[in-house]
Amino acid sequence: MSLRESVGESGADLSGPFDRLGRVLAAQIEGHRKLLSCIEKKRQAIRDADIDAITKLCQAEQAITHRLGDLEKQRLELVGRLTERLAPDAAEPLSLCEIAAAADEGRRGGLEALAQGLREAIETVRRESSIVTAAAGALSRHMTGIMQTVNSVLSRVGVYERRGRIAVGAQMDFCVDLKS
Repeated sequence: MSLRESVGESGADLSGPFDRLGRVLAAQIEGHRKLLSCIEKKRQAIRDADIDAITKLCQAEQAITHRLGDLEKQRLELVGRLTERLAPDAAEPLSLCEIAAAADEGRRGGLEALAQGLREAIETVRRESSIVTAAAGALSRHMTGIMQTVNSVLSRVGVYERRGRIAVGAQMDFCVDLKS
């Protein structure tokens, strides 16, 4: 007997939980779209080496990620409740596809489309995020290299006094050979 048949036989009205699950999935998809927008903006900020913009975008991402975490908790709770009602003896929660298959015809297609949309949104965010993470790492290494070069030049030209402070009136000759 399929889940849909068992729901029909039990007379259980699951329209409310199915509708709530649809709303949560739609909100998760929207949250991932917002996150993707932040990631794209961060990519541009990294290209421009705009540290202030990167910081603001990281804060925005953190807020979106927090909201997505709350939505994920709601989704898991709904899946758990639906699993209890649809398959009380199940060893683990039903998948979204299994839950959608148990829905009435009017909701089934919508739930399946939302589940697929969420999978695609998560994968897109994951892919783009890994690209931006690599770019941020490259920018960090570049900035570290610049700082090491500046530090090396300044330490060789006697700009610092013995205590590590910048010497007042020190002459800086930046025509130092950086290859040595």
